[in-house]
Amino acid sequence: MSELLQDPFVQSSALPLVVSLILVGALHLLRRPLAAAGIAAGFLVVFVMVVGLPALPPPSSMGKLFWSSAIGLLLGVAADAAGLRGRAVSAALAAWLAGSLLWIALPALDSMAAVVSVVILLAVAAWVAFARASQTHGSEKAESPTAPAASLLAIALAVGGTALIGSSASIAQMALALAASAGGFLLWNWPVERHGWGVSGRVATGIAVLLAAVLTLFTQAQTAVLLLALPALLAGHVSRFVPQGRGLIGRAASSAAVTVVAVLPALVAIGAAYALTGGEASPY
Repeated sequence: MSELLQDPFVQSSALPLVVSLILVGALHLLRRPLAAAGIAAGFLVVFVMVVGLPALPPPSSMGKLFWSSAIGLLLGVAADAAGLRGRAVSAALAAWLAGSLLWIALPALDSMAAVVSVVILLAVAAWVAFARASQTHGSEKAESPTAPAASLLAIALAVGGTALIGSSASIAQMALALAASAGGFLLWNWPVERHGWGVSGRVATGIAVLLAAVLTLFTQAQTAVLLLALPALLAGHVSRFVPQGRGLIGRAASSAAVTVVAVLPALVAIGAAYALTGGEASPY
């Protein structure tokens, strides 16, 4: 069993998927609005199992990523447990993401290219924080979780695939682990949607942005291709044009279609990264 857990494929796919399935289900039983927190929690658990618990203060960008993600998870859990929504929560989420990005990026801000990359990442972070601020939850009509979870899956896949092609193994493992954690949440919501997205889900998407920052600023990977994956964030708008089936089979087909549409830009980004390497496979 220990040898199996040391396999990089298991660490970035099966392990985070199983951990996410367990945590999403357990948090739902504990308090229903907390289910989406299982994505970020699963990511952190797998991070500790695979990389180890980073030191404090963290000396590396990956260590900063871990502790920033942990703070974000606490923010999401607190907001969802209290049923908080609206612009104030979005502003707090934006402050967490911006602060985390700048903390991670500061040692690498030695060129105009790095500054431009950080500005783009901050813009994406603002979208993650505020794009769904008008959505409601709880006693009112709740936001469908499939589209935002599919967006997270797509962005994490794009980061992981680009990192893998760029020979950034540790980042690839963690990004693909985050994608697998999002997959666990999606499985819980298919064929019938059971769990809301909430602030914790948006925190998980923010973690994908932080992973993109580490990949962009501290590796030689072709990260410009990640811009091609950004349309995945519009999955919630695209889902309005996907026919909403009736009955169990119809709803399952609609959810699957939304997920496929969201993932397509990520596949385009990964294909572009592969093409820019001249078609050479990563040694990992």
